[in-house]
Amino acid sequence: MLAVCLAVAWALLQGALMLLFAWENARFLSRRLSRVEPLATYPPVRLIIPCRGVDPEMHTNLRALVALDYPDLELCFVVESLADPAVRTIDEARASCPHRVRLVEAGLAGACGQKVHNLMCATRLPREDREILAFVDSDARPHAGWLRALVGRLASGKAAVVTGYRWYDPSRGDVPSRCLSALNNTVLGVMGTHHSNLVWGGSWATRCETFEQLGLPEAWQGSLSDDLIVSRLVREAGLKIAFEPHALVASPAQFDWAGTFEFARRQFLVVRNYVPRFWWFACVAGGLSVATFWGLALCAALPPAGVPRWLPLAGCLGMYALGVLRWGVALAAVAPYFPRQATRFQQVAQWNRWGWPLVALATWLLVASAAVGKRITWRGITYSMDGPNATRVLARPPAGAAGFSAQANEAASAPFPTPGSAGTNRRAA
Repeated sequence: MLAVCLAVAWALLQGALMLLFAWENARFLSRRLSRVEPLATYPPVRLIIPCRGVDPEMHTNLRALVALDYPDLELCFVVESLADPAVRTIDEARASCPHRVRLVEAGLAGACGQKVHNLMCATRLPREDREILAFVDSDARPHAGWLRALVGRLASGKAAVVTGYRWYDPSRGDVPSRCLSALNNTVLGVMGTHHSNLVWGGSWATRCETFEQLGLPEAWQGSLSDDLIVSRLVREAGLKIAFEPHALVASPAQFDWAGTFEFARRQFLVVRNYVPRFWWFACVAGGLSVATFWGLALCAALPPAGVPRWLPLAGCLGMYALGVLRWGVALAAVAPYFPRQATRFQQVAQWNRWGWPLVALATWLLVASAAVGKRITWRGITYSMDGPNATRVLARPPAGAAGFSAQANEAASAPFPTPGSAGTNRRAA
């Protein structure tokens, strides 16, 4: 009886605290919605876009990048080889604005992730008059004012790094992609003004001098993760990571069930390897929340001797109601940042709102599944994470393999012959 009473009290307390957090976060998002930091003059930016293979709707993503509303911008696309099928899509996108675009061939990664290798190559190029380094993934589709928002927030001087995040847009409406979008919302729903934000590598920016102060790109050597290394370095330097909601980006999602599981588990494996305290927190706190809700539900269905059925049922329903309110508040505050995807956003938001116990259970199971293992496959390349700065490339797709979708199954890749020299680059005429 006492154990059930304590579980009910904990369920209601936890639900209330999470609702309070969501309300505070919603206030921040609402304030930022009508507030930007317009600058009299915008500093020159090099925007680095690592590419490998063809992402879903990639031609539309790259056209959005070329069309960014920013006065002094260099788009630096980085591929491991000019044989990458992404090169054709890049060439098509830059045809409308060739003076903005540089294409860099980085060569094959040896003892680090291919994305990290590409980034190291691009950030070591002469910066000329560039003052800001910004980064975006090839599967992201930013709005026209995305880069102005990043740089404007950075210019306020309150943060060393400004980051956005993604919302997975299930444009085809398939169930696996909607499921992944709902799982991803569990992270999106906690991004805010607190000091525990992590850099997301698909949308972030920093000053060139800060980049060097953090010891980059050398600190990436041997790493598989770019953004979690940056997050660690910023904290060690006593600096701040600011979350900018105007830097949120939509990312087209086209996943099957196998791809959904592989993607989600891979994210948690990387987190466990690079920021283990975050993984432990998600594992313990998430496990406690899941165990409380489903434990009360079980007690309501099969009440222990001496425990009235209404007590665990009331606790379970109270926790559920608070969760519904929490997710309603949290995602209603995010929704205005995705007006073009309003209908699909609301469809996924309902999964989080009304089905949050199932989403929380699925998320925790994925977190727990990352407790073992160190091998992942990312864009067709299989790696072993032997430590934060110890990565081994175990397997690459054979030369002559078919082109791959970066999301659907990540099983095959286009042919990538070993280039004659790493770091070559091609500027548009």
